[in-house]
Amino acid sequence: MRLAAFKEKQLDAESSAYIMSALLILICSFIGIATRPTEYLAFLWPANAALLAFFLRFPTLNNRGGWLGAFCAYMFADLLTGTHFMQSLFLTLANLLSTIVSLFCIRYFKINYKYYNSGFTFIHLFGIFAFAGCMVSAAFAVLTLVNLPGSFITPDNMWIDFFLWWTGEMVNYIIILPLVLAFPRAKDIRNFTQNRRKKTYTFSYFFPMLAVIICVVLTHIFAGPGALIYPLAALIWAALTYRIFTISIINMLVLLFTYNSLTQIYLADDTLTNSTTFISLRIGLFMLALAPLILCIISQNRNELYKHVLYLANYDSLTRTMNRHFFFQESESLLKQTRKLPFSLIMLDIDYFKRLNDEYGHHAGDAVLKQFSELVRSNLRSYDRFARIGGEEFVILMWDTEHGEAQLIAERIRDIVEHTPIYLDYGKSVNITVSLGITHQQMPQHMDLQQLINIADQALYRAKHLGRNQVVLAS
Repeated sequence: MRLAAFKEKQLDAESSAYIMSALLILICSFIGIATRPTEYLAFLWPANAALLAFFLRFPTLNNRGGWLGAFCAYMFADLLTGTHFMQSLFLTLANLLSTIVSLFCIRYFKINYKYYNSGFTFIHLFGIFAFAGCMVSAAFAVLTLVNLPGSFITPDNMWIDFFLWWTGEMVNYIIILPLVLAFPRAKDIRNFTQNRRKKTYTFSYFFPMLAVIICVVLTHIFAGPGALIYPLAALIWAALTYRIFTISIINMLVLLFTYNSLTQIYLADDTLTNSTTFISLRIGLFMLALAPLILCIISQNRNELYKHVLYLANYDSLTRTMNRHFFFQESESLLKQTRKLPFSLIMLDIDYFKRLNDEYGHHAGDAVLKQFSELVRSNLRSYDRFARIGGEEFVILMWDTEHGEAQLIAERIRDIVEHTPIYLDYGKSVNITVSLGITHQQMPQHMDLQQLINIADQALYRAKHLGRNQVVLAS
């Protein structure tokens, strides 16, 4: 009864979206209002970028409740800080228009924003935000607010106000959007915290970050127009070293500190609200942040591609086991390093595999190989070497094991394979068996890997000769 009552009291999707959006925009709006160095121009206005980013990252918020919550929060924040009702209304509509136009363009051009870190998706996204959402929002604000009595936008200053609004929004988007889109998922955070002891960093790993800090400090000591370029080389270094989320954080801090440094100069000269210099500064900041983000994505894609190509070169694509070449390379290196440790080599061969292929077809044979590999892998240690060296022939190298332990593992594999049905694509299942031959080395050995495989292969041949579905230990 209590559980049912609790479920009834739970909010529906639109009510939850209303509360979440309202809280988000309220907090971001107050941050923006608190950073206004002049009457209307915010140093940072994160609300619009945050609304779009959260709608993209959490699509469940993008409903009537979410939009209504955002509208109410924009209005409340402005009215609470003394803005007139009509001015607050048009400011709110201009802010919402930025998100509306951006979402429309993303859907219209069919941009898969979930893969923002692949290909040209990131560039396309920021092209939409900068030249669609931000521009339309700025144009709407200027064209409507100029007609209100007592408005901070005047006909004589419309173009300057338009570009100040537009470029300011561009900076807000380049700061906020990558942070939200690249923020690690709960699963990634859990994996990182659980494996944090296994991940170690050398001191040199932090050199790019240290270089960025030094460059940002220099922008305060030697402030001026050239200060915009100080962090560029360090940011490029960082982009080639860190992941996209780390670069997003570094970018945000660099932009905020550099922005603050240079803004103080123009405020002191009373050129903040009526000079194209400040517009140029904002465009420069946008470009400064965009370059390392794009470079970081290119670097990550290149690394992922390299890992993928390396995987294809070293592993069997069907069974995801090592291929023969990689197995020999890794095992020979391992045997040289662990000469004083006992090790076992196990050869495996699926019984009557040719008959299975003839009866059910090669696609069934592929299904058998894949599921057989998974069964074997699940009974091995993470550091054991497991490879496919022929059609249905596999090999396992285990070190720091006694012969009794190796034989026990081989028997367990044989038993599990025998009693586990293999499911084929069309719903039918078959049962298979496997024969295994083992060679064990207790003392330091001087034979090469191929000789050891030949000995294990002879034991495997005896297992076949004795009736298959057996484990034979080489003498």
